[in-house]
Amino acid sequence: MNGSPEPVERKVQLTGGSTYTISLPKEWATTNDVETGTPLVLYPSEERLVALKRSARNSDNWIAIDVRDVDPEALKKTLETAYVTGYDEITLESPTGLTAEQRRAARSAVNGLVGVEIQDVTEDSLLVHSLLDGTEVSLRQTVVQMQLTALSMHEDAIRAILENDDELARRVIDQDDDVDRLFALVSRQFHRGLAEFREIAQLDVDRPTAFAYYRMARQLERVADHAEKTATVATRQHEAPPERFHEELLTLGERARGVLRAALEAGLDDGSVSDLQTVFVDRDSVVADVRALDRSLYDEDVPEPQLLASVLDSIERIAEYGANVAETGLQSALGSANE
Repeated sequence: MNGSPEPVERKVQLTGGSTYTISLPKEWATTNDVETGTPLVLYPSEERLVALKRSARNSDNWIAIDVRDVDPEALKKTLETAYVTGYDEITLESPTGLTAEQRRAARSAVNGLVGVEIQDVTEDSLLVHSLLDGTEVSLRQTVVQMQLTALSMHEDAIRAILENDDELARRVIDQDDDVDRLFALVSRQFHRGLAEFREIAQLDVDRPTAFAYYRMARQLERVADHAEKTATVATRQHEAPPERFHEELLTLGERARGVLRAALEAGLDDGSVSDLQTVFVDRDSVVADVRALDRSLYDEDVPEPQLLASVLDSIERIAEYGANVAETGLQSALGSANE
């Protein structure tokens, strides 16, 4: 309701022996555009009951963006941001006409997003339309999909380095776009849920849980970035690292991914406080061993030590991202402990 921000307290009354009713003060109702016949939708939300006026949300969920003289790369970023913000229809328009470069940038952006298409193109405008149905989007399942992809990417990236496999490395690099696409979807649905209670109800989660999923997805997007960075090392190195480092790199990579995996499992499945606390201990152990190996690179005659140092930095970062996820889960666990 958009009128008075002041709440009104009313008692539920029994009418006719079978119906509960709530009366509203006329002045308050008029201020909030509620009148006889106004349909209200009631949403149960834990200990609250949220009343919303029924409305066609999509009727005003559009935006027109003037992109005259806008650089194609800036246009692409603007379109991606409008998608994440939650608009169902995004019109790019230019009184002087869209350039071929701008059109290509718009198509590139749309190809990198889930559930949207270019619906109409004219000389001076381009309409992007959403096909997404909020009831068919699962934030939890999207996070799980991101987890499987990002962790697999990092495992393959380290293998590409040790086997000096340029082709495998390039496949990992290409997968980063898949994770970016999923993160944009999670961001979009989360932002829509912040702006409109109906959206969060469709997602079948409460807002704190949606926020936790968003934070998990953010960490996984960063893991994928580091997997891409690690795979890039495989394309730059002249030969595989000395064999004496292979086992340690494999083990450290697996341990870092294990930290993240344990944090995600606890966060997604309501793990105990002790499970989450263990993640921090394991993170510290991984970080200490990574830094010890990093120091040894410069104590020994290792070819291209800066490349291996970059790989170790990414392993450490992934363990840190696991701790970030555990912190989110710990906040939820401690918050629910007093309920």
